[in-house]
Amino acid sequence: MTNTYGPIMSRSDADRYPLQPSVQQNSGYPQSYRSIPQPPRPPRPPAPVRQVPMQGSAQPPQQPSRKKKHKGGAAWRVVFIAAIIVLACALGGLGWLLFTYWNGQSEYDKLADEAFSLNEDGDITTLASFNVDWDALRAVNPDVVGWVYVPGTIISYPICWREDDSTYYLKHNFGQNSVGDFGAEYGCVFLEGVNSGDWTDQVNVIYAHHMANGSMFALLADFAWNSDLFNQHRTFYVLTPEGNFRTTSFAVNKVLGSSTDIVIPMFSTEEGLEEYVQARLDANIVEPTDPPAPEASEVRQVFAFSTCSEPDNRYRIVTFCTVDEFLPAGSDVALGNSLIDEGHVADVASDVAERTL
Repeated sequence: MTNTYGPIMSRSDADRYPLQPSVQQNSGYPQSYRSIPQPPRPPRPPAPVRQVPMQGSAQPPQQPSRKKKHKGGAAWRVVFIAAIIVLACALGGLGWLLFTYWNGQSEYDKLADEAFSLNEDGDITTLASFNVDWDALRAVNPDVVGWVYVPGTIISYPICWREDDSTYYLKHNFGQNSVGDFGAEYGCVFLEGVNSGDWTDQVNVIYAHHMANGSMFALLADFAWNSDLFNQHRTFYVLTPEGNFRTTSFAVNKVLGSSTDIVIPMFSTEEGLEEYVQARLDANIVEPTDPPAPEASEVRQVFAFSTCSEPDNRYRIVTFCTVDEFLPAGSDVALGNSLIDEGHVADVASDVAERTL
């Protein structure tokens, strides 16, 4: 019978394996017994040695998971940098847009402070109350032909005119500067190019932009859906080197920009003007209250103020005014409701023929 712990020991083996006191005392066996030695444990395999690559030697392949993580981190860094660049460009563009809005209106405010003044006698405003320094304005821009002023609003701007040109001042301000394709383009209030620059036409059409900050003619676009606002601002003053006009609005029309029945400077007969005014009354989208709209036959001269409709800028919002009073330059006596005299009316037919050649 064999021992499961190893071969049976001989006496000589016992001499080689003496009893251990700690084992003898704790084993619970009599001291005459000798402890049986345990076989030696097999040696542990050596721990793997991590190889440190020498300079210039080939790098060991990286773990797939680490390689994938490395690629993902690089991609996110590229996305983050791109987002920072896009944000910086957006903030820069917004800053430039806000600056052009501020700068555009500031230039006109400064111009009004220097060249336009109103001397009111208490709460009474007459056509003689206005003073415009035409020489100072012409020194900046010789195309100036008037100034429009609507009490209680931001509308107080010079009016320019270029014969047969109705596009230049869409993208050029009074100083004939432009912001280009980026930014808020104020342009300039201007008289239709087919009109006469001396304001002697029966229908005078004046344009200005609808600015998002409420400047230029933006208020007039709001008339299209707010009759109360329309009735709060019925009086329009048009000041010119030839004299000053006081006009009162009587209708607002929403028309396509391609309409051909609005810009008609002169009519060969008085009936032609009457039909024109009646058509504007029939297409009216507001309700004039005090004063009510006049009869078409009572209107002798029309001032039409046009701006874009928003958000559909295919349309124009046009506010039509009738002349109530005209004060010639250098005079203290108003001449009724029109600059046109009978002699000029007699020559209308030939004037129309010359313009249509």
